[in-house]
Amino acid sequence: MRRRLSDWRRAPFWPLPAEREVDEELAAHLELQTRRFIAAGMSPDAARAAALRRFGDVAGVRRECHTIRHQMEADVRRSELWQDLRQDAAFAVRMLRASRGFTAVALLTLAIGIGATTAIFSVVSSVLLRGLPYEHADRIVTIANGSADPSQEPMAVAPPEFADIHDQTRALDHVVALQPQPAALVDGGEPERVNAYAVSPDLFEMLGARPILGRGFVADDGAEGSPAVVLLSHALWQRRYGGDSTVVGRVVTLAGVPRVVIGVMPPAVRFPDAPVGYLRERADLWVPYDWMRRRSEERGNQYLVVLGRISQGSSLPTVEQDVAAIAERFRQDYPDRYLGSLGGGSWRLAVTPLREEMLGGVRRPLLVLTAAVGLVLLMGCVNVAGLLLARAQARRRELGVRLALGARRGRLVRQLLTESAILALGGGVLGTGLAWAGVRLLVALDPGGIPRLADTRLDGATLLFALGASLACGLLFGILPALQQSRADLRATLGDDARGATGGRGAARARAVLVAAEVAMAAVVLVGAALLARSFASLQRVRPGFEPAGVLSFQLSIPRQTYDSAFKVSAFYEQVAARLAGIPGVAGVAGVYPLPMGGDGWGMSFGIAGRPIGPREEPPHAEFAVAMPGYFRAMRIPLRAGREFAASDGPGAPLVAVVDEMLARQQWPGESALGKRIEIGGPGGTAATIVGVAGHVYNAGPQERGEPQIYLPLARFPQRTFSLVVRTAGGPFPTAAQVGQAVHAVDASVPVAELRPLRAVVASATARQRFSVAMFGLFAAVALVLAAVGLYGTMAYVVAQRTRELGIRVALGGRPRDVRRLVVREGLAIAAAGLAVGAAAALALSTTLASLLYEVRPTDPPT
Repeated sequence: MRRRLSDWRRAPFWPLPAEREVDEELAAHLELQTRRFIAAGMSPDAARAAALRRFGDVAGVRRECHTIRHQMEADVRRSELWQDLRQDAAFAVRMLRASRGFTAVALLTLAIGIGATTAIFSVVSSVLLRGLPYEHADRIVTIANGSADPSQEPMAVAPPEFADIHDQTRALDHVVALQPQPAALVDGGEPERVNAYAVSPDLFEMLGARPILGRGFVADDGAEGSPAVVLLSHALWQRRYGGDSTVVGRVVTLAGVPRVVIGVMPPAVRFPDAPVGYLRERADLWVPYDWMRRRSEERGNQYLVVLGRISQGSSLPTVEQDVAAIAERFRQDYPDRYLGSLGGGSWRLAVTPLREEMLGGVRRPLLVLTAAVGLVLLMGCVNVAGLLLARAQARRRELGVRLALGARRGRLVRQLLTESAILALGGGVLGTGLAWAGVRLLVALDPGGIPRLADTRLDGATLLFALGASLACGLLFGILPALQQSRADLRATLGDDARGATGGRGAARARAVLVAAEVAMAAVVLVGAALLARSFASLQRVRPGFEPAGVLSFQLSIPRQTYDSAFKVSAFYEQVAARLAGIPGVAGVAGVYPLPMGGDGWGMSFGIAGRPIGPREEPPHAEFAVAMPGYFRAMRIPLRAGREFAASDGPGAPLVAVVDEMLARQQWPGESALGKRIEIGGPGGTAATIVGVAGHVYNAGPQERGEPQIYLPLARFPQRTFSLVVRTAGGPFPTAAQVGQAVHAVDASVPVAELRPLRAVVASATARQRFSVAMFGLFAAVALVLAAVGLYGTMAYVVAQRTRELGIRVALGGRPRDVRRLVVREGLAIAAAGLAVGAAAALALSTTLASLLYEVRPTDPPT
């Protein structure tokens, strides 16, 4: 009555339920014992009772036997499954080794697709998916002077605006401000220009970030008369101090001010870690400052980035309502500045989550790039599926014989899918190597402005993604060929092979559909790449408003304590310029802040003398810059009228200004702007007489025309962070050593920073677009090659299979060119079908690129 284990292994399914077999087994044992007692002279009833007593707890034994039986079934089935899988894997490896050419092409195709996808996923994971390294990051928002017009970038906040927001908000439990203050760090070693930020003392308390060494800021830090202290970033601590824990308590000189190092922040904290407002550089160190001390400044002087933390029990909509109420009070209390928004103006206080502020500008380009590389991966899968379908024709007799000998269709499908999975995993292993190289390439090509791209690594999550992508690819490209091959008609298969037939129409249709799909996907990627390329070409044609060729630029930061007057500031830069001018080959030296396309910005309101602002009007706004005499000549910015600054425009002389042609046309259409007076900071501000009109400069890059521009003389507006530009007469640039000697001859404590050709500065303004075009172009080229290989492979196989038919056509009088025309027509029909579908899909999807294009419509006909 017992079934042997070998019987179980031979049975594809259990013939009897486990419970029934156990019950039968127990009944047999009880019956046997009962018969023995009857044979010993007991009555049947007594014998039955004695057998039950002898046996014990029948129900308990039954339960235990059921459990053991189920475990045995599971063990046997698991053993059979693993044995079958090992057999399938061994057979698949033998078959793949026997077809080395097919295997190599398939592995390479998959490796390219999986490698590219994994590399881009690494970037997306690092930039978009990884959380910000702050305990309260999801509750942090930025507050800026914004506009209802989405094309207008939010502007910084003035100290009095920050003070009012700080005092009046109820939905935020912290409101902080920060400002970049690049400065020279002097501590006994070589002076270094560092990215310093003056921050509210409770910034890191708001973020939930704590030092790993020493202490953080406290409320009294930054107050007037309090000890001068500084917090170091982990990167600066490692780079400059070698990770020395005794740095806490050391006195360093920053911008001429001795400060005590009180702590070191964790490695992940370099706030702002990514662009926030106009802040672009990651911090090297932070100094505390009580910005409430400046609440009496002019409201048009906007230079602070303001952040707040949503209080417990509040939400983002609550904060927006709270801030809107504060904006309404601004309009009521300061109608001359803010009331224009009630009369159809666009001013408002804009509230943006910190994560969106940091990542909003790169989210769409990265997602579009991910979609493109996903199409490339899908094309790779389709290509391998086509190869498998073509290869299946060579294996038709083998598979037919296996089916004829009794192989189940399910087992055959599993065998074929195992082969596909091994191919996919092999492609995944190779793809991981390509992804590693691709990540290094992406980091090396970092255009700047993509937050945390430099921190991208192949981590555990990325490797899991590569494994998942590999298995998904194996299922995706293996399922259709497996199903088709396992559905063979044995009579037709074995008979056709005997007659040398070419395979069914179904297989040909399947290959044609796959190739048409490849062409369609390639068309989508190519259209996207072409749109971005045309957009980038349009950007390259925009003249920046100055001539960058032959110009070297660098930045200096001088200490306030040493240079405490406009005269001393001007004298320092003039002396440095004079020494630079003495270097052979230098044709001109001047200076400006901010440097055009350098990433910094300075905006402010202004008024027109004698032109009052109406109750429903907003004062005009402009980009401001401070320049030295000779700046327009050195940069070759054309002067449309008047003159540029001269040495006589210093203290004691009437204040003068140079405006650009955009401002002149807007404010005095049809008449000269020379001699007109503008009021700095808004109506009623400091008056300046216009002495020159210059050409417009694209300060933010060629894609941003920007606002009107006003230039003021350095002698009247001292800047302790300033850029110098050196134009050569066609020869090589001065070396870093020559520039350093010229600066240090005037002041040895001032470091030289950001020394680079101005062409590199201009190129950085379009670096992100160049990066997108390069990546899209690379993927488009791969897509085109995959589509071409797929189409060629399909047509080559079809022609090889139809050799007998085509030979008969020629033998019956057909001309070779007619045969060629027939084959080419079939290939063109497949490609045309794919192009039609691809063109429709590209037209529908190209609108997602609209925000990435410049002077090119998503439906651009030439593209």
